[in-house]
Amino acid sequence: MLADSLVSLGWLVLRPLIVYGRMWAPGITKTIRQHSWTELLTLKINPNARYAALNNDSLENETRARSKHSAADGPEADAPPEHLIGVRTTVIGLVLSLGICVGAVHFTFANLIPVGLTLLGLVLALLLSIMGVRALGETDLNPVSGISKLTQLLFAFVVPRDNKNAIIINLIAGALSESGALQAGDLMQDLKTGHLLGAAPNAQFYGQLIGSTVGAVLSALVYRLYTNTYEIPGGLFQVPTGYVWYYTAKLVTGQGLPPKVAEFALVAGLIFVVATMLRIFGNSRSSRWTAFIPGGIAVAVGMYNTPSFTLARTIGGIMHWYWKHYRKQQETPIIVLASGLILGEGLFSIMNLLLASLKVPHL
Repeated sequence: MLADSLVSLGWLVLRPLIVYGRMWAPGITKTIRQHSWTELLTLKINPNARYAALNNDSLENETRARSKHSAADGPEADAPPEHLIGVRTTVIGLVLSLGICVGAVHFTFANLIPVGLTLLGLVLALLLSIMGVRALGETDLNPVSGISKLTQLLFAFVVPRDNKNAIIINLIAGALSESGALQAGDLMQDLKTGHLLGAAPNAQFYGQLIGSTVGAVLSALVYRLYTNTYEIPGGLFQVPTGYVWYYTAKLVTGQGLPPKVAEFALVAGLIFVVATMLRIFGNSRSSRWTAFIPGGIAVAVGMYNTPSFTLARTIGGIMHWYWKHYRKQQETPIIVLASGLILGEGLFSIMNLLLASLKVPHL
């Protein structure tokens, strides 16, 4: 998981630099050829001429592409200014949310994690959330699991291994990053949907504030209802991801693992570094063989999840492949069907929970 996420996030950061480098390289080369090294070092170049030299070719190509795009699709209008959220509201909300988060962490975990490390975890969460949002926007996959493991790895270098609370601090830091990236991705999807439907961003913002407040209370109550009715973790709710988090924290802090685990993890990581690089290369060329290269995160999920989790997704994948490639049908009907299945399972799980909490006899 860590190898896959590091390579994927690294490419996510490097790709814009490579694209802009290719765009600016012809202009930079032309400037170097037209002027002597003395002029370049002393910057004794006409700014207008330098700007034209750097941007002539790239700007012409970009303008031509934008003209074609505008002619075909038309410009996409932004929301009116009165429907946007102001900078003041954003800054105040950011400061308040960070303060509440720090207070909640230290109220819950008392003296287990210093304030400085909590702030460091929040800074990493803010930075990695940007990567998560971009990955979700481009690939429809938010790599929150890899983001949390990346934070756990970074905290292994910050927290001394002889610290008795090293594992707890590592888990808290990973949770901050994963929750931040997850919430940022969900908000981005909601705002994009609202944009497509023509909803006002400020109306969505206040709606999300109300929904988050109510949801925070309800989710705590539902969790308490679950823990009072079922054993968590137990036979029915095994919480497999918790074991992955726990053993990742033990791995990066070097505590309580069998011999040669680090070497085995390193070999597995190197294998999936190469596999992920091949998959990225193939996707950039739209090659068909990339579908047969497994991803590190997908393999890891299949290893620690129960068959009921993986087999259900296999059946759904086969149904999607049959509907799209064999029947040559649009995806909308099968997406509606899948949404109905998810909704039905969610509703009946709540009903089962209420019946079990009321001690209603059942099989």
